[in-house]
Amino acid sequence: MKYQCLIVDDEPIAQQILEKYVNQIDTLHLVSRCSNAFEALNVLHQKHIDILFLDIKMPSLSGLEMLKTLQDPPKVILTTAFSEFGAESYEYGITDYLLKPIPFERFLKAVNKIVIPKNTSFTKEQAEVKPTSEPTFIFFKADKKIHKYYFADILFIEGSGNYIKIHSQNDKPLMVLDKLTELLEKLPLRQFIRVHKSFIVNVTYIKKIEGNMLTIQDKVIPISASYKKNLEGLIKDNR
Repeated sequence: MKYQCLIVDDEPIAQQILEKYVNQIDTLHLVSRCSNAFEALNVLHQKHIDILFLDIKMPSLSGLEMLKTLQDPPKVILTTAFSEFGAESYEYGITDYLLKPIPFERFLKAVNKIVIPKNTSFTKEQAEVKPTSEPTFIFFKADKKIHKYYFADILFIEGSGNYIKIHSQNDKPLMVLDKLTELLEKLPLRQFIRVHKSFIVNVTYIKKIEGNMLTIQDKVIPISASYKKNLEGLIKDNR
């Protein structure tokens, strides 16, 4: 699935930077770039847009004023140089608020909130439903590149301070600047579980569990007492 994107910003350089970012992500497709709210409204009335990258301060009609006119707005990521609108903007149901200059890592994190929805608690009835539209992959930035990983290929994830190491079936471990707690929110709830302060595992690849240790391939991973109940619950649900 390609997410159809619209960039609205009165600064040409800001438009170019956002377009470059969009083009680096396979799941995004740029429909158009607009220099003001009126151009954007015209596009929104004619084409389907999934993600709107919207500047706030623009001539004649601001980004927030434009949002007030939309009955069924797309997902909105605000892009602005002014931090004072942060609290007010969330009243409009925006997904994220990015301050210029926008680092690519921060842009990617905002996009992942849409492409990879945050896990929420659910009932057993909901767990039996398997949506076909859920993303099956995630993007990581490392070594000045964007790496695409399918969830099914990830064995486990190891944390160390502000970095994580992705262990997969097909590639050597990838070191990424991120935290386990933040990453867990982007992973499929029924497939990945945290078993230790330093480890998230893909339950598909658990070979065996002995006491406070589990094995994935030839790697033995510790299980913390604080996370053991979650693991036991997940195993019970899948018996």
